Amino acid sequence: MARTRVVGIDLAAKNNRCSGYAVIEITNDYATLIKLKCLYEDEEIIKEVINDGISLVAIDAPITNNPIMREVDREMIRKGFRVFPPSFKWMRSLSLRAYSIYRKLISLGIDVIETHPRSSLLNIGINDIDELLRLFNILVKVPRINLKHKDLRDATISALVALCTLRKCIDVVSSYDGKIYLLRRPT
Repeated sequence: MARTRVVGIDLAAKNNRCSGYAVIEITNDYATLIKLKCLYEDEEIIKEVINDGISLVAIDAPITNNPIMREVDREMIRKGFRVFPPSFKWMRSLSLRAYSIYRKLISLGIDVIETHPRSSLLNIGINDIDELLRLFNILVKVPRINLKHKDLRDATISALVALCTLRKCIDVVSSYDGKIYLLRRPT
């Protein structure tokens, strides 16, 4: 029985705040949310990804080492998705932190994509996490109360984006300077 694990990370700008971390395990036709927690330090995040045997990471943060308004951000806005550009003060540090984690993970051979959970929900017309998990047939092996925590909920949506990237139920907004992956309703 083949097993694949993906993770969603709702990255915080500062390492003293919760970065939501959600793991979905895929076994044949089943997908199960098996881990949901807060992580803080960059090295703690990287170590957890390695220890969990993750193949794909979806990060809710702009992944750029040049935190300016990107063309992909403009494209998201043109499509009706409200995103904060990396040039905003607190977004600058978030972008640089995301880029640092991205570089470390890809150097370890782990694929990393950028996502935006709020835009994913808007893209499929769902705003309820339980409804979203039912739509994608996700079994839940973590306390459901944790899904009420915004950082953990956004990490779960990001993990669903990673899952859908593998299952090809994804929309991608792209430009020469980046790609942002969003959920698409399964068919």
